[in-house]
Amino acid sequence: MNTPANQKAKGNYPSSNIGLPLIWAIGGGKGGVGKSIVSILLALNLARQGHSTVLIDADLGAANLHTLMGIKTPVRTLNDFLTRKYKSLEQVCIQTEVENLKLVCGASEVLSMANPQYAQKTKIFKSIKSLSTRHVVLDLGAGTSYNVLDFFLIANFPIVVLTAQPISIQNAYAFVRNAVYRRLTRTVSQKPSMLNLVKTAMDPKNENQLRTIKELLKAIKQANGVRHARMLEQAVSSIKPLLITNMARTDLEQKAARIVKLVAQKYLTIEAHDLGAIGMDQEIARAVSEMRPINHLHGQTPAFRAAGKIINDTLAAYEESQLN
Repeated sequence: MNTPANQKAKGNYPSSNIGLPLIWAIGGGKGGVGKSIVSILLALNLARQGHSTVLIDADLGAANLHTLMGIKTPVRTLNDFLTRKYKSLEQVCIQTEVENLKLVCGASEVLSMANPQYAQKTKIFKSIKSLSTRHVVLDLGAGTSYNVLDFFLIANFPIVVLTAQPISIQNAYAFVRNAVYRRLTRTVSQKPSMLNLVKTAMDPKNENQLRTIKELLKAIKQANGVRHARMLEQAVSSIKPLLITNMARTDLEQKAARIVKLVAQKYLTIEAHDLGAIGMDQEIARAVSEMRPINHLHGQTPAFRAAGKIINDTLAAYEESQLN
């Protein structure tokens, strides 16, 4: 399994200030790749290993995480916090049946939450970072909207989930690419000439033939100077996506993320890391189809064990990176 731990990757993860939670954001392309299941599996493993964990349904347009966790009608949701019914995000956390695991249910009943205002989004970000827990797992919505990408980019562990299907691999790369350009547009938002170049490069068929990040940085250097080019280069290098192939059936399918890794390195000049694969698990598939809570399954299903290994390897690599 190709993981940051066995790659001995140093400095792959941003440091977390003491006292602040470590944030895991689970995103990636369009729906159907199993992001919510992966989010739950990671959160369950963290909790069952003794880590205090908060699982947040950050799919602001189609929240369904509570259903997968066996909660039919949430008594509190993210919307209750945003409408000031509760003063803190901590107050809308619901204790689950699993020790050490709390859940923040989504707010799909309010359509406007699919596109929260900037102030609302900033409030959510600050509140997530102030939660009194060791880990926060964010189950992001489908697609590559700015809201989804902004949640993804605040994470210590920004994870992209894909399957071995060619369209899913394409979507996963598109997600990573859009995350890079979202970081760049925010970095140069107050610099119109640079912003125009970045927006031009976002179109793969642009007339300036800016096809790669290297070509964009070269154009920035020529137009705005070395200092600005280095600023953007640092912004790009700060993005270190982690890849999980889900529902893999064969050894070959387990290696699907390597394609995203290679293409991202070539065109985006970033190092994506393959955390490994979670195989197709019939027990989980049956639980979902029968509307049975995922957290009621025992911890020895193949998918649960694979997620546990991903957690262990990722945390080991993270701890090593903080020592160097």
